[in-house]
Amino acid sequence: MKIWVKYLVALAVGAAFGFVIPIKPAATDAILSLALDLGRYALIPLLFFSIPIAAHELHEDRRLLKLSLRVVLYAIGSVLLLTLVGLAGAFALSPGRIPLSADANYSPTVLPTLTQLVLSLVPPNAFTAAVSTEYLLPLALLAMILGLAFSFDRLATKPVVAFFDSFSRIAWQINSFFVEFLPLPLIFAAAARMSSIGATAQLGQYGKLILAVFAETAFVALVVIPAAVFATNGRKNPYPTVYGLLAPALAALISGHLYTPAGSLAKHLKENLGVRRRANALSLPLAYAFGRAGTAMVSATAFIVILNSYSSLGLGSGTVLWMLVWVPFTTLLMGAAPAAGAASALAFLCAAYGRGFETGYILVAPAAIPLLAAGTFLDTLCAGAVVSMASSAERLSVPRDPRHFI
Repeated sequence: MKIWVKYLVALAVGAAFGFVIPIKPAATDAILSLALDLGRYALIPLLFFSIPIAAHELHEDRRLLKLSLRVVLYAIGSVLLLTLVGLAGAFALSPGRIPLSADANYSPTVLPTLTQLVLSLVPPNAFTAAVSTEYLLPLALLAMILGLAFSFDRLATKPVVAFFDSFSRIAWQINSFFVEFLPLPLIFAAAARMSSIGATAQLGQYGKLILAVFAETAFVALVVIPAAVFATNGRKNPYPTVYGLLAPALAALISGHLYTPAGSLAKHLKENLGVRRRANALSLPLAYAFGRAGTAMVSATAFIVILNSYSSLGLGSGTVLWMLVWVPFTTLLMGAAPAAGAASALAFLCAAYGRGFETGYILVAPAAIPLLAAGTFLDTLCAGAVVSMASSAERLSVPRDPRHFI
């Protein structure tokens, strides 16, 4: 059975279970936390032992800087593009206004400041970066430094290179096991999410917003991403790329956590899209750190709905330009908050916008889970597409026949 089919079955079974049998909030939190942790259990060891080998090999081939810059530029470009899609979708689909009644007790994840983000890149103890489970960029930076150090004396570093290479392959096998095992915890994650949605009062008031966001998600997945892939892969059929990334995108849809499908994404990039290990290991954390494009799109649409709900005067060009700057900046900060979604981004945007809208994010709190699911789904799909496109441009991937996709 294809892995994406397993994940889809897990989604259906878990959603049905959560819909039929309500789960208490305390149990929901525990079940969801365990499921998310199982999904990302092998991620940090895999990256820590694989990135140094990738950096070492890419440095030897003189492709390290080129690939890194290409991934970062593609990721930032995806955020800017999907911010525009979110703005355009809000105007074209007219999600309407939301009644001014909300849950004042809602507390979204607080995003780090830019200063905190910069300081975290170089912690006082390098081993701190190696065990960080929230922000992958410090880990990637440390691992790249290690990889570059492997080249200073090949005779002296040969045993260490062999050790890292061997452990990288061992971590890959462990990760592969968890990718196959992931459907089981995803069942419980889907049940917990569905139970939470079912317990949400007045969710029907957010129907137009949720439909607009899911329509934008379908447009990006079926039109925007294929168009970008088509433009960068020699004008070949782009839809096998989207199909090859379906399983990790479904895992992201269920979990709502950026890193839960990361191991699955790494495996599908290699097995389905033929991305070589050196490109895969290095590019993935960079794409995650700079490319939360789906969350940017959802946040842009929801923020316009919040502004329209508080005022019927419409949006001026100044507000739109402000959003074109602040929405991408907000998603850059979210690279250090993998569990945060559009609600956290909206809380940050409302605080930055001011003018009496500081608590405006509470207005969409009841719809936080559907918005989180749509944003994380596209975050994962876009990250995979960015890695695939960058690797293809640097000739670090080998096309695979879709019939042999896992």
